[in-house]
Formats: sequence, C-alpha cells, structure tokens
Amino acid sequence: MTTFYLRGQGEDLGKSYNEFWDEFDRNIVYVDAEDAALPWDRLGHWAQDEGDWVEAERCFRKAYDLEGARYGYCLGTALSFLGQYEESLPLLLEQARVHQPDAMSWFQVASAYASLSRWPQAIDAYERAVALDPDYALAIFDLGGAHWNSGDVATAAEVWTAAVERFPDHELSAKLKRGFPLLLAGDADPTRRGDTKA
Repeated sequence: MTTFYLRGQGEDLGKSYNEFWDEFDRNIVYVDAEDAALPWDRLGHWAQDEGDWVEAERCFRKAYDLEGARYGYCLGTALSFLGQYEESLPLLLEQARVHQPDAMSWFQVASAYASLSRWPQAIDAYERAVALDPDYALAIFDLGGAHWNSGDVATAAEVWTAAVERFPDHELSAKLKRGFPLLLAGDADPTRRGDTKA
C-alpha cells in the first residue's frame, strides 16, 4: 500500500508495473482476504493507467470477488473498455442505482447501452447523467448522438445545437460544425448532409 500511495503522489518508484507485479504476487498471499480487495483494486488502477485493460479487468475482478459491490464500478468500467457490455451492464447499473449514484456512473451505464444499440435505455441514462451534472458536456453531446442513432433527427439537432452553443470550444462542437452544418442551422433533413452516422 505504501508503493501505491507513493505512486499516487507522483513519486518515481524505480520499477515498472511488471516488476511490481512480481513483488505483489509474492506478497499478496500473506494478506488476509478481508484486507486484500483494496490492494487488488490499486493494482488494477495502475494497469488501467498504463492502458492495459485486460490486466486491469483481472485485478478489478479479484477485488470484486473478494469484497463485492464496493468494486463493481471499476470492474464494470474495465469490462466496457474490453467490449463486454452485457457483462458490464448489471455491475454498472447496480453502482448507478445503489452504491455510486452520480453522473459518471450513469454515463457509464449510458455508454454501455449505446454500445449495444439499446437507444431508449441509453437516452434515459444520459438524461440521468445530465440531470445530476448539467455541465457534463460529453454526456450532452452523446445524448444527441443517441437520439440521432435512434432515428430521432429533430431531437438530436436540438440537443446538439444547444450543446454547441453552450460548449463552443469543445472538440465535439468543432466536429459537429464540420460534419453537420445544415443540421445545426435548423435543417433536420438527414439526406442533405454527407455524414449519416453520429
């Protein structure tokens, strides 16, 4: 835990994730099961920071298996990054409904639903995220995308137009202005744009 703390403080540990993993693997067996979930979670975050979602999922699953709901968000997020949305959804929904009912949790739920093309559920979850954090720009832009992909071009145009006006410097505002200039100008006829997928 000292190593994880120092790493979190930006200290140079002088060892790579793999070098620390060898040390961790030798010593975690001496940690009581009721105390082992947190070190597994911290190790998972280290793997996540290095972009190794397979390793992160393995570590988060170990933490979840040891202590359950407290670590469901991290496991669910890792599963989503690995494209395992059906498995991630129950975990993410439990977090959003019970353990961590914040905007980011609902955003993760919405993203999983969107990845499964379950647009009504995605729209509902994005709306919940925005209700909890009205300044959550990505959730607002993605809400427009969910409406677009569900076939509701008029609502997508409304959401995106409002988002572009509210967040003019956001990278997605520039992307929408380039790809959907007529739509943002009030022309909701999808046949008049070049791009057909949000």
